[in-house]
Amino acid sequence: MKPLEGIRILEMGTHFAAPMCGRILADWGAEVIKVEAPEGDPYRVSFRNQRTPQFEDGCPSFDLENANKQFLSVNAKDTAGQEVIYKLAATCDVFLTNNRLNAMKKLRLTYEEIKAVNPKIVYADMTGYGSKGPLKDKPGYDYTCFLSRSGMMADLSPKGESVMSTIGGFGDHVAALTLAAGISAALVKAKTTGEGEYLTTSLYQDAIFLQCNGLILAQYGREFPRDHFDCNSALLTCYKCKDGEWIYLAMPEYNRYWKKMCTDVLQQPELAEDPRFATLDVAKNHVAEAVATLDKIFLTQDSTYWVERMESLDMPVERLAHYKDVVVDEQAWANGFLREHTYAGGQRTVFSNTPVQFASVPDAGFRIGGKIGADTTAIMEKLGYTSDEIEALKQSGAVKQG
Repeated sequence: MKPLEGIRILEMGTHFAAPMCGRILADWGAEVIKVEAPEGDPYRVSFRNQRTPQFEDGCPSFDLENANKQFLSVNAKDTAGQEVIYKLAATCDVFLTNNRLNAMKKLRLTYEEIKAVNPKIVYADMTGYGSKGPLKDKPGYDYTCFLSRSGMMADLSPKGESVMSTIGGFGDHVAALTLAAGISAALVKAKTTGEGEYLTTSLYQDAIFLQCNGLILAQYGREFPRDHFDCNSALLTCYKCKDGEWIYLAMPEYNRYWKKMCTDVLQQPELAEDPRFATLDVAKNHVAEAVATLDKIFLTQDSTYWVERMESLDMPVERLAHYKDVVVDEQAWANGFLREHTYAGGQRTVFSNTPVQFASVPDAGFRIGGKIGADTTAIMEKLGYTSDEIEALKQSGAVKQG
């Protein structure tokens, strides 16, 4: 039995955050029904900004967020359409959304209204800035709530240079994991007590939590953003190599590794005895000098050379990989972190699997995102609607079949 087998989830999500949460829960065994407006999730169109293609049977960007779901299309602004959603909610364990509160109020789909038809339901609400405060109604995306307001974009970019260029969905996918964990906890409570739950997280909150160490450091004098030479240690930073690639040294135990680095890796035994760098107590006052010294040495050989030398000595180091490297990484494939899907037209695409692996779920599968309302008729039949009723609702525009 899969961990969430038997759990039914109604997802009213768009773009990344709630949809990816839904996909994670589906991979864990839940039945996830994605409810879309007749025009569909806006991401069915806006994915084009990411320059991914649309194939005859699907789109890699949309499928990444929406695999393994069923698709119901309902006009929630229509009274008969709202009734369909209420009937579905009455059969579900979870109601998942990232629509803004004002929108859910207009649609009469708030927690209080859903709870009225299903007191045991877990209502999971993803917001941008949080459900309270002056920004609670402000529209937000991970670029704004997660990356910009949190300090991440400004303070993790190199000092004096352009801010980092990011990818869509970075913060949303972090928040999706957070919400999936919260939903799982709330389901335990519901099963134990018979009581439902309202839970929420936000892109802004998740970004603050991720950077909690930086927030502490900033309060005690650590300045951000930083440049290449302003690091905690010459053995806790990255270096450019002869081939133009970078490597990252992650050796917080300075006194354990400094001499080994100088003598066995860099073959500079005299550097190990340099009084400026010999021990951490002294070296912390000469970090920039040490980094500048190692900069010159690492530029004399390719990244592969340095990584192989350090790995042979069981020293923690990694080459800074590129996305094109990750999709062919033997380590990722060996552990099932990646999977390949071939579209009907023969287009092969590598997707990431959702994190967390269960022994009871050797392979969650990958059913690509269906068309708008692909499963409308089948879902409504299970809700007790007759063929004539379904057809009438289609004709009125209350529901749509893909």
